[in-house]
Amino acid sequence: MRQRLRRWLKILSVVLVAVLASVALGAWLALRASLPMLDGKLALAGLAGPASIERDALGTVVVRAGNRADVAFALGFAHGQERFFEMDLLRRRAAGELAALFGPLALTVDRAARVHRFRHRVHGYLANLPAPHRELVRRYVDGVNAGLGRLSARPFPYLILGRPPLPWTEEDSLLAAIAMFFDLQGGSNERELKLERMRAVLPAGVFAYLMAPGTSWDAPLTGGPLPEPPLPPPEEIDLRTVEIADPPADLPPSSEGIGSNNFAVAGSHSLHGGAIVANDMHLGLRVPNIWFRAQLRFPDARDPTQERVVTGVTLPGTPFMIVGSNGHVAWGFTNSYGDWMDFIELRMDASSSERYRTPSGWKNLTVSTEEIEVRGGATEKFEVRESEFGPVTAHSHAGLPLALIWTAHHGTAVNTGLADMENAETLEQALDVAQESGIPVQNLLVAANDGRIAWTPMGRIPRRATNYDPRFPADWSAPGSGWQGWYEASEVPTVVAPDSGRLWTANARVVGGEALARIGDGGYTIGARAAQIRDGLMAREHVTETDLLAIQLDDRALFLERWRKLLLGLLKDRTEPAQLALLAALTDWDGTANPNSRSFRLVRDFRLRVHKRYLQLFEAQLREHDADWRWPSLPQLEGGLWRVLEERPAHLLPKNFASWDAWLLAAVGDSSKRLDQLGVAPSAARWGLLNTSAIRHPLSRALPGFSWLLDMPAEELSGDQYMPRVQGATFGASERMVVSPGREEDGILHMPGGQSGHPLSPFYGAGHDDWVRGKPTPFLPGKLVHRVELVPAG
Repeated sequence: MRQRLRRWLKILSVVLVAVLASVALGAWLALRASLPMLDGKLALAGLAGPASIERDALGTVVVRAGNRADVAFALGFAHGQERFFEMDLLRRRAAGELAALFGPLALTVDRAARVHRFRHRVHGYLANLPAPHRELVRRYVDGVNAGLGRLSARPFPYLILGRPPLPWTEEDSLLAAIAMFFDLQGGSNERELKLERMRAVLPAGVFAYLMAPGTSWDAPLTGGPLPEPPLPPPEEIDLRTVEIADPPADLPPSSEGIGSNNFAVAGSHSLHGGAIVANDMHLGLRVPNIWFRAQLRFPDARDPTQERVVTGVTLPGTPFMIVGSNGHVAWGFTNSYGDWMDFIELRMDASSSERYRTPSGWKNLTVSTEEIEVRGGATEKFEVRESEFGPVTAHSHAGLPLALIWTAHHGTAVNTGLADMENAETLEQALDVAQESGIPVQNLLVAANDGRIAWTPMGRIPRRATNYDPRFPADWSAPGSGWQGWYEASEVPTVVAPDSGRLWTANARVVGGEALARIGDGGYTIGARAAQIRDGLMAREHVTETDLLAIQLDDRALFLERWRKLLLGLLKDRTEPAQLALLAALTDWDGTANPNSRSFRLVRDFRLRVHKRYLQLFEAQLREHDADWRWPSLPQLEGGLWRVLEERPAHLLPKNFASWDAWLLAAVGDSSKRLDQLGVAPSAARWGLLNTSAIRHPLSRALPGFSWLLDMPAEELSGDQYMPRVQGATFGASERMVVSPGREEDGILHMPGGQSGHPLSPFYGAGHDDWVRGKPTPFLPGKLVHRVELVPAG
């Protein structure tokens, strides 16, 4: 009996292993079936003539065709095969349709997006596109669906999710672009609500002090330093009789998690005599990367006997080059952090909760019902109340309903004008394209093959009335209030061919005076990064592309140097064991944010602890009104804090501290407590242990056992927020590009995460190690190793 049982158990185990192997093999074959086509020939409806899709060893796509429309089709084919799932996430993010894939967990995100009703709005946006652009979008959509349809199995994420992919539409290509508005501008305008609360509660002098418009780090292209408000007087805030408790020793507020750089040198300052533009757009990092390397080749519209060659990165979901070079001009972006949203206080009719006052009289709010499909649950009906200004999304401190107006709500500011950049041949033509394009407003830097360079905001800028402060909600019911159309191209701030021969932007203030008033302050960052880039450009009379890559990779911690000296001074002559341990760990400072540096991590943490205690000095009144008060982003706070540390005013020192040194030493204690909580000794507190990359596929959290297959390797990385090499665990340079138009063979382009969205593709993660190491990968495609030929059906 026992022998028979053993025999049956053996048989069952063999059967079980066979079944598991069969399931694994089936899964593997299904996964392989969704791989993109890399070689071969296809006949497809929708093409006017033959086209080809070639790839180099990194998966860079080279698309050739006899006209631009067929190039759009072929690019769509490549995007549809390589990146359809990521494109789907973009359109769903903008339209508020993620819950249909991911269930109730995505409802919060979907509700926030549905308020804007972009699925409804894009129909009007699409109808307003110029006919040539509309045709490119249409042909691109045909290509995407052809590429998707030619996969032997649906893209692997849909196999895991158990849902079929929905076909791509023309509206979806605009939604993919609108997703970038969310990524770069948010969409909630929460900062304005916070500022309104601060203004209502804090004394005027305290509010003005906390809202200083700049610091000594400012490095604008035009205009000088902005005046700093004085310290708030004792009549407004006096803490000499107030005790302030220690903050919790959990993680401090992080550094400003934003960063993009672009800079340019005129031909007079390059070794080869050509103008050069460098660009590294910093975004949340994921696998695959948001961008897709491509080169587009087609007959030149001005001279069909010549070939137009445009190289750079595309955004899967759209048919256009985002940044790159066309041989005549090269261009790159950073986010402007201007003010592109306003809240309008609706003055409601006392006799009706739906009637509000407008410049032309009383009107009723319109109510629309949005239906959100929820995977695994009932469809949620979601009501959106809209005014003529925009949807009602919040309430003011005084309880008034607030309507939100956003550039993304207007077809004028959401268009496909960027498509014309690939045909620009002069600096002036590139600037004309910039000032008519509808994208999230960016700092454009452009270099032309005549050696000149220029800066301008790219995107449409609203013309605001002068009777309100756009930092706060305002009443727009009087005639002449609010937004009065858009600035004309001639009115948009521009810097062309500066005398210095250099330009730079880094999400900080770029201009002053009337130009700054037009752009506004949407939370632009402190100028430390911009200043470091400027000084790096000015340090050399002539530069090469490799020199500019070195500036992109600059991880010198100049911003923290004075904080290091402050910390060393505090710890000098101290005898407490914890402080002695910190002092001993500060000896490895080399002035950079390198992964092995203990001193960088400890100085950085000390500064953040001081900032946390500093904000405590001003928040008592705010917490009386809101016990859960959280500060908005205050990027210029560093200047006011440093003045306090220099002047050490008695009336801002809480009663429970005998001196400012004692207050600072309490922040040192906060750092020590946190290390104790983490079980990390100061001698082991290397920066790389915190700054370790976590660049993951969107599905890897749901499939933790497959992280090895889906995610990029964890790497200890150099860099931080206040230096050109902005780097965090999940945030950093989504590409680094350096190129001179007409000299593309000397250019550099690399990006994290690789080209393909398929983990079995040879291009999944291809080039990622070059990005980690800062290796200057060529801008132009390498030797082409794969070729797909597309011909018209029939």
